[in-house]
Amino acid sequence: MRKLRWQETVSAFVVGIGVGAAIGILFAPQSGEDTRDYLVGGAQDTLDGAVSTGRKWVRRAKSNVDDATDYVKKNLDGATDYVKKNVDDATDYVKDAAGEGQRAYREAKKASA
Repeated sequence: MRKLRWQETVSAFVVGIGVGAAIGILFAPQSGEDTRDYLVGGAQDTLDGAVSTGRKWVRRAKSNVDDATDYVKKNLDGATDYVKKNVDDATDYVKDAAGEGQRAYREAKKASA
């Protein structure tokens, strides 16, 4: 087996770099400026998509808050009506009971006199 000398190794390395660079230039799909523009455009598209998604989430959140607010108002109005009706019924019941108590008192007073 033959030992390679360092000059041969360095020469082979330099030739490999040259061949690789030449092949890279020959087979490059686009220029460096085009590649940079492509990368910037891709990054911008990704950023625009993220902003659009964020705006969509904000719209959904606002819509859900509005729906929840409407639901609470509707049910609060219904609950208020329910409580008011029960208070009115209780008031009528107490008035009726007070009237019956006064009537019973008057009858008892007449009977004892």
